[in-house]
Amino acid sequence: MPSTPHEVLIVALREQPGLLGALVSKLTGVKLPRSLKPADATLRFVKPAELRLDLVLQGGRRRWVLVELQRGVDPAKRRRWPLAASLLFSQTGALGDVIVITARRAVARWAERVACVRTRLGTELQLRPVVLHLGADEGKALLDERHPELALFAAWAMQHRHGPGARAVVERAFELTERLPRALRRAQQRAILSVLSERMLELLREASMNPDKIPETPAARKLRLFLEAQGRKKGRAEGEAKGRAEGRAEGEAKGRAEGRQDALLTLLRARGLSPSHDDEARIRACADAAKLDRWIAQAATATTVREALGTRTHSARARPRTPARSRQSPASRS
Repeated sequence: MPSTPHEVLIVALREQPGLLGALVSKLTGVKLPRSLKPADATLRFVKPAELRLDLVLQGGRRRWVLVELQRGVDPAKRRRWPLAASLLFSQTGALGDVIVITARRAVARWAERVACVRTRLGTELQLRPVVLHLGADEGKALLDERHPELALFAAWAMQHRHGPGARAVVERAFELTERLPRALRRAQQRAILSVLSERMLELLREASMNPDKIPETPAARKLRLFLEAQGRKKGRAEGEAKGRAEGRAEGEAKGRAEGRQDALLTLLRARGLSPSHDDEARIRACADAAKLDRWIAQAATATTVREALGTRTHSARARPRTPARSRQSPASRS
């Protein structure tokens, strides 16, 4: 299931296809066409079947790039990537590129060979995608003042890291976004905070309150305000969730109590015992499940409502004990 960091980067690439070209150029030195635009990422076959991909970019009728963000190993990609590439090759008449972006080295190694298979007889099917591993070194390299739009990828590369070095990369990435046009700046800053782990966000909150750790700059102030707003939003969400949970629990308990109250009143009336308004009010006011169960058990054999509700009166008073007659000794008889 796609995660928030996954979706954030896909949205950024879909809305700004030029980001992919800048990333590929920075890491590989190869330039992608500037004409690339988002296309339908759901590939359809003649039979009613669909293949959903993360992102497909097309430049004209004969240039395409298939982009996959991979956070973990997925054996199904052994079939999907070659199938998608074959279909696009068939539709356009040209071979495009399959680009896999990941922040994990193990996933990068897996992606390079997952779609290379060979039968015992010797038939081979190979698709070797262009794998962009955004690790610690790549994250630092993407902190380029000439290309501040790459700051989002630098922060995305830190999504599994929580050390001081990772925090420094995130802080610098946020700072570089101040160089972007205003409309893009806010979107990038929100995207950066969205791809970070809760642990990293907590470290940033603590550091933002200490001027010795994060010097006071316009970017630092904005980061602190973003984190404070996000903290308040999280607190409200947790409070609302707790309130809903407590409300559900209270509602369920009330519902169970009302069920017992109805059962008790029905039993009393079925046995010909007519509870008064005060009796019914007393029953309705009781939310103690154990007490209601006891009343129901008593109502099964009680002869009056008061007896059923535990106010049974004794028909006869206890007789006082008479003192025992002392036995006379033989001497007193004489």
